[in-house]
This record gives sequence, structure tokens and C-alpha cells, in this order.
Amino acid sequence: MNRRQFVSRVSLGAAAACTVARPSLANAAPSTGQVTLRFVGMMGFIERQDHSYLVATPGQHHHMTHVPFLMARAGSPIARALNFAPVPGVIPEAFDTALIGTRPEDFVFRSLSNTSLDVVSGSREAVTNDATQLAQMDRIAPGKRVRGNVEKWATSTISLRGGRLENSAAHPDAGRVWTFGDYTQRLTDAVNYKSESGAATSVRLTSARDAQAHVVRDGEQEDLWIFSAAALEARGGSPTRIEHSDLVFDYLVDAKTVVAECQNATGRTVPPTEVPFVGPTSASMGIVASSMAPPDSWLCWMAYFGFGTAKR
Repeated sequence: MNRRQFVSRVSLGAAAACTVARPSLANAAPSTGQVTLRFVGMMGFIERQDHSYLVATPGQHHHMTHVPFLMARAGSPIARALNFAPVPGVIPEAFDTALIGTRPEDFVFRSLSNTSLDVVSGSREAVTNDATQLAQMDRIAPGKRVRGNVEKWATSTISLRGGRLENSAAHPDAGRVWTFGDYTQRLTDAVNYKSESGAATSVRLTSARDAQAHVVRDGEQEDLWIFSAAALEARGGSPTRIEHSDLVFDYLVDAKTVVAECQNATGRTVPPTEVPFVGPTSASMGIVASSMAPPDSWLCWMAYFGFGTAKR
């Protein structure tokens, strides 16, 4: 099958912050003896009753497609265990400018469409949430509930048990104060998950009958990137007004969209890159590539759906 059937040249709405410094590969997703998952792009963090988390990438929308995929370091144990593959033409710094200066051949990829990722760290269910810049949907759309079929509606899901979430940034407009009607807060498009200290962490990937798993022992280190990239048709408009905000409100039942606005937002021009759909899952099959130069990108903000405002 031609490689073009597995890739698509689209813009990365999850593109990262413009910085002058060009950090080394070792600093791209720093961790010491633990698992670090870096979430970048539009997705929802749904707190369960036991305070574990379901992370869901947006469902299909006729003009706001977001493509979920995974990235890992080439040659890493987790990449080998979960059947990641290299894709020529993919530029990591287009996904996350913390990766500026890295070599494309140092990374491998796998499709996350129609796939579930289950991460269990340590023995407790609860995830400590220190990611205060996730959009607080209990304040933006008070009284609205998460749709009951969210796991079927989402293009992919990630279950988190144990560990903690932390603020991060992957776009120049992350960390700015954004307005939702009368409510304002700082927003981000990137969150880091760190595993429990002193505990093993299991990572299991499933899609239909396919299943792969990997256990990271205490003292070992693994880094995994989880992207939700906006396709070209989801681009356009002004970086100061996020027109595709209504995609986040689709997570809720009967919620009226409130567009996120920030007059100081600048957006970012994203380098052209191919977005990978490689992997052994059926989700990656039959996708026709299209070659397009990506336009300017804006913040693809993340949302928190929980039982109250995240810890501040």
C-alpha cells in the first residue's frame, strides 16, 4: 500500500509555542525514572466518580475534523511493544515547539483513531489534577452534563488511573487569559501526565480485536506524546476568536456554545508537515492523503469536565 494512504498533510491546530531557545531532545519531555504522557491539542478531560480520568478526543464533525495520533521515541521499549512505525516527512517541531531542534528520525508514530489507551500507575484510582488551565466547563456551562455516549462519540479515548496532571503549553497563546462571555480564565492546549513515583505503570492499547501492552517498571523512563491535530478544513478565522469552540460543547448535553476570545492572541504559522496515520489498527486504513500547505494555527484549547473547579 502506498505510504500516502497512511498520511495526510494537514495543519496542526495543536502546534506549539514559539520560543527562541531550541531545547535538546533530552529536554523535550523531561522525566526521570517515570512515565510522562504529553497531551497536546483539543480534547476533554472527564473526571470520573472515583477521580480517575477519561480523556476523549473530539468526535467527528463535518467541518472541524481533529486527527488523534501517538508519538514515541524511536527504539524505545514502548514504541517496540505497541508497534509504532517511522513516517518520513513528519516534522516533530510542527507538533510541539519544545521539540524544536530535534531530528525527525528520532520519532515514530501510531494512529489513535478508534483506539483506546489504558494507563494505570500504582495502586490508587485517583489522578491528582494540578492542571488548572484546562477550561473549567462547570463554570463555562454550569449545570450541563457530559453526554452519556461520550466513549462511542469520541474518535479515541485514554483512561488514566493514578499519577498526576500538570499545566503545560504548546502554543504561543497558551497561558493567556481567555474570555467565555462573563467568565475568564487562563487556557492551555497542553497538559503533562506524570506517573506515580516509586510504582510501575502499565500502558495498554486496544482497538477491536487488537491489543498490545507494555509495563514500565519503577526506575525506568518512557515518554509518549498524544496529539489531537486540527485538519485543514478546521482552520481559518482569527486567532483572537476560536470559532471551533463549539466542538468542545459537543461533549455536553444541550449546552449553548460560548466562543473563547482573547484580544492578545497572535496565533502561529505552522511548518508544513505530514501527520501520521500509520499503525496496525483498522482505523489507519483507507485514508486518502491530501497535500496542502498549512495556514496559521490558533489555540486548540483543552477542557475539564468534573465535579468542581480543578485545584488552584
